Amino acid sequence: MQGGSSGIGYGLKYQARCIADVKADTDHTSFITGTLSLKDENEAHLIRLSSSGSELICEGLFSHPNEIWDLASCPFDQRIFSTVFSTGETSKQQYGKSRSYMAN
Repeated sequence: MQGGSSGIGYGLKYQARCIADVKADTDHTSFITGTLSLKDENEAHLIRLSSSGSELICEGLFSHPNEIWDLASCPFDQRIFSTVFSTGETSKQQYGKSRSYMAN
């Protein structure tokens, strides 16, 4: 990288398909990311950038039974987010389902 700056990274157990900012968290830079594994249980990670801006900290880890296609945070409550996922059913009218979570 130029200028002596370095990047920061965060490791996930499985590949991620989506990431979203936590809009209601006005005190921190926070994100939610969801994994995409066909064979194993998936996870949603609540990640916060440290106050020094030098590391990413896992603030919450949520088990999810299905591959996560998309997710979004609640715009007025930072503890709530929802996911979009598939159960594997082949119904033409069912493109995905959603599930909401509440972090502590």
